[in-house]
Amino acid sequence: MNLLRKSSAFSGSERLLALLGYVVEETLQGRANDLKETVIGNAVYQREPPYDPRIDSTVRVEARRLRKKLEEHSRLYGQSDPISIMIPTGTYVPVFVIRSGEQDASAPEPDRHIFRHGPGAVIAVLPFRPVSGDGIAQEFADIITDELIFAFGSEPGMNILSRATTFAYKDRQPSIRDLVAELGVDAVIQGTVREHAGIIRVTIEVSDPRGVVVTSDRFEGSVDQHADLPERIATTFVSRHRFDTSKLRARRLKPGPAAVQAHGQLYRARQLLDRQVPESLRESLAIFSKIAEETADYARGYSGIADCYCDMFRIGMVDTATARANARPAVEKALEIDPQSAEALTALGVVQAWLERDWVAAEASFNAAMNYGYHSRTARVFGTYLAARGREDECERLFHEARRIEPFSQQQDIAEALSRFQSRNFSKLSEAASVVTLRNAPMEALFYLALGAHFAGNPDFARRCVQPLGNMMMTHPLLVFAKAELEAWLGSPERALALVSTGSRKASYFAHSTLACSVGDSDATLRYLHLALRHRELSTVWVRMDRRFDAIRNLDRFRMLTGEASIASALSA
Repeated sequence: MNLLRKSSAFSGSERLLALLGYVVEETLQGRANDLKETVIGNAVYQREPPYDPRIDSTVRVEARRLRKKLEEHSRLYGQSDPISIMIPTGTYVPVFVIRSGEQDASAPEPDRHIFRHGPGAVIAVLPFRPVSGDGIAQEFADIITDELIFAFGSEPGMNILSRATTFAYKDRQPSIRDLVAELGVDAVIQGTVREHAGIIRVTIEVSDPRGVVVTSDRFEGSVDQHADLPERIATTFVSRHRFDTSKLRARRLKPGPAAVQAHGQLYRARQLLDRQVPESLRESLAIFSKIAEETADYARGYSGIADCYCDMFRIGMVDTATARANARPAVEKALEIDPQSAEALTALGVVQAWLERDWVAAEASFNAAMNYGYHSRTARVFGTYLAARGREDECERLFHEARRIEPFSQQQDIAEALSRFQSRNFSKLSEAASVVTLRNAPMEALFYLALGAHFAGNPDFARRCVQPLGNMMMTHPLLVFAKAELEAWLGSPERALALVSTGSRKASYFAHSTLACSVGDSDATLRYLHLALRHRELSTVWVRMDRRFDAIRNLDRFRMLTGEASIASALSA
């Protein structure tokens, strides 16, 4: 901090230094999770009455200025600083980068290109090892190895060593370094299989040429699913680990060691993105931002930034203007690096649909993405878009395709539950509810499954969902009132009535509106719905079909309100 106080970049910026000092101290004291806009506003800017981010944007504005000052200092004055501080966009938690040794100011900038000329990636899938010692685990280990070899071998740009080559290592375990030297591969995939109490658990690791594990994943299923479980695991793993780089798919490039490492970081970011809760989205954004900063020829860092802001907007963490101001430049940079990136084209479609409400352009972008390969996120978000447009049959076809590409996906669970509830496809919701495991289901998906069960006349399943929804951390702006709202629909409105009268700054306006609707308070429902529409909250795209509003749908105030909303006009076009 003393170096920054002396820096010309921070001359006359005492308020920014106070903000920086506060977030740094809170992080070092282990209170990073408490660094929310309201908390910072009250602690640093000491507003009276207490800081309300909905009417006061001081913290957001000052944080943007602080990020620019930190970047200016690092670029112009801080090359020899032992520690560099950055605050990734979308969070107030600082990141500390320890620099090893002094840099020569005259030295050329490091090469940020992580791909090389070559005929694609060369991958070795080593025989998986059973660790429970029984016949089922051994059989499963051989099958999952074969399925991964087949699935990776079907991917454009992937060169997979044959089964005959890799199974020669089944009874011996050379070091990864020796294996790479012997076989000339870019990455090594290996894993273990464990069976216990009828459950099969599979752990998969990806190592770079140095033998460093860059990413890992774990899957599980019952022994009863033994027949198709290996294929489903392999299909999901390969879907998540494909290099969405068009020149590599065309076998014009190969990954360097830094590409394998960046890909591992990116996979971690995608895992976090998959959870769809505020804490994981902030962490995911920080990783994507780091990848974008450190690589010059990898579009996925920038498309990841765009996806993060779009998902933050979806669940109500940021407003439309903030999301678009960050997502649009990121996706344009991704397409500048790789115009044929299916992931970037999908992100562009999401920006156009949800942030810009340009339905024609969005559909064109989704279709272009589909032309450049099969990606689960493309099928998933395109399907959700079609559901919002009232094209249920097309939506279901795309959801089926997304499941085929990536059978294990929490985002897919959420997209299906949300879209089917809003489309009133209660039969499909009932099918999902019959097989869902409450402790493993994403909370957002569980909420819409429960609502669907209630409105379909199956209150027993809805009541089973109340307890796990009550145990969730109340940080998701759309789900802050989930338990109370569900209780009200099921005939116990006491908690909901109390919350309607007090409200919550953590909840979106749309969540306030549906909560009020669950207790029959039409005035509060319309008041909050008006605010949700005025702030262009994404949930308002469902207003014309959401079953929860049926009781007030014929009111003149409701018709006037939704008739004035541009989204309603666009959807009915």
